[in-house]
Amino acid sequence: MKINSDLVKRLRSEKHWSQEQLSDACGLSLRTIQRLENTGKASIESVRVLAAVFEIDPNELILTKKDESMTPFDAIKTCFIKFANFSDTATRFEYWWFCLFVLLITAVAAIIHEAASQIVSVILLLPFLAAGTRRLNDTGQSGWWQLLFLVPFGIFVVFYLLAQESKVG
Repeated sequence: MKINSDLVKRLRSEKHWSQEQLSDACGLSLRTIQRLENTGKASIESVRVLAAVFEIDPNELILTKKDESMTPFDAIKTCFIKFANFSDTATRFEYWWFCLFVLLITAVAAIIHEAASQIVSVILLLPFLAAGTRRLNDTGQSGWWQLLFLVPFGIFVVFYLLAQESKVG
């Protein structure tokens, strides 16, 4: 499970402890403490022990999906990994970074050659529609709203819906 490694570091430094001192206080190995602080990955037992040592609720250490930070590269990678997933959700951050990526790659391909632009457009169509559907699912809308891309000025309605705040979960 993912934990808030920054919080662990902050709590450790507030007590003026080294990683070794924290390891002694909680009974975890030094290597485990280093891994926790570097990667943020921990077992439930490690989380419980750390929470007991820091005298906090274990849930404060656990990162939820909402808390996890995502880089633009992660957002683009996620959209490609979920290229055929039309039932999940996508955050605004994830969708708009992927939209920018699609726009830039298509523009570069158009500069290179018209045929390259068409090939890139066909390759990116399914991941783009899947990301849009997941984004609309996140706003509580149907993915079918994307059909308005085919209607003159419908793009404005679709972009308005895509820009809404999350309503799911």
